[in-house]
Amino acid sequence: MKLICLLIVVLVMERGHTLSRRELRIDDFQPQQIHIAIGETNQDIVVTWTTPSPTDSSLVKYGRKKIEQTALGNSLKFVDGGSEHREMWIHRVTLSGLQPDATYKYHCGSYQGWSEMFTFSTWKKGTDWPVSLAVFGDMGAINAQSLPRLQEETQKGMYHGIVHVGDFAYNMDTDNARIGDTFMRQIQPIAAYVPYMTCPGNHEQKYNFSNYRARFSMPGYLDTESLFYSWNIGPVHMIAINTEAYYFLNYGLKPLSRQYEWLLDDLEVSTFYIVLP
Repeated sequence: MKLICLLIVVLVMERGHTLSRRELRIDDFQPQQIHIAIGETNQDIVVTWTTPSPTDSSLVKYGRKKIEQTALGNSLKFVDGGSEHREMWIHRVTLSGLQPDATYKYHCGSYQGWSEMFTFSTWKKGTDWPVSLAVFGDMGAINAQSLPRLQEETQKGMYHGIVHVGDFAYNMDTDNARIGDTFMRQIQPIAAYVPYMTCPGNHEQKYNFSNYRARFSMPGYLDTESLFYSWNIGPVHMIAINTEAYYFLNYGLKPLSRQYEWLLDDLEVSTFYIVLP
C-alpha cells in the first residue's frame, strides 16, 4: 500500500510539472509598449506596439468624440540577436488625414486582445505658434530619475512631443532584450500620448542597432529604419542623423554615404532657414 501511494504522488508531481511548461507557451496577444510618432506629414500618426505572440491583424480604432474609425496596419517578427533568440511581433498602423489641432481617442490591438484607451492631440497648422518639446538622452530602465516627472508633465499636456536623442534603457539588448521591453513599457505613459521622436546612440549599436530599428517608427522608417529622418513642428525643422555610423564602421561604409546624400537633399528642399543673431 505504501508503494502505491508513493507512485501516485510522483505521477501528480510530474503532471503538474508538464502543465507549467505548457503554461509558459500560452499565446499572449495583449498589446504592450505602445508609442506614437509623427508620420510622413503632421496629419499622420504612426502607432507602434509589441505582442509576444503573432496576431491575426494589427488594428487601431480611433476618433474624436466617438471611436468610429478603424485603421489597418501590419506586423513584423523581430528576433533578438541574444543567445535565446527571443521573438516578438512589432505592429505598426498609420492614422492618416487627421485634423490639425484636434484631440483623438484610440486603442490598438486585434480581435484577440486590445489595449486600454489613450488620447493624443495633433499639432496646429503653420509655423506661427510656440512649441514645447522635452529633449533628452541617456535614460535607462534602472534608476531613471527623470521618468516620473516626464510621465506627470506629459499627462498634464505640457509637451507637444518628446525628442530622445539616443541611449535607451542601458541597453535594449540586455538580458535577451528584456531590458528593452521593460523600458518600452516604462515610457508608455509618455509615448502613447505624444509623439516620441528618437535617434540612436552608442548604446543601441549591438547587433547592428537591431532593437532600435525594430522598435521605433520614425518618418520614412521603411526606407531609413528610423536611423535618419526629418520632421517639422511649428517654426522648427528637426533633423535626426545617426552619428554612431561614423564610429561603428564594422557595419559598413554605405550607411555613411547614404545618410550624407540624404542630408544634402533634405537641406536643399527644406523651406526653413537658419536665423543667426
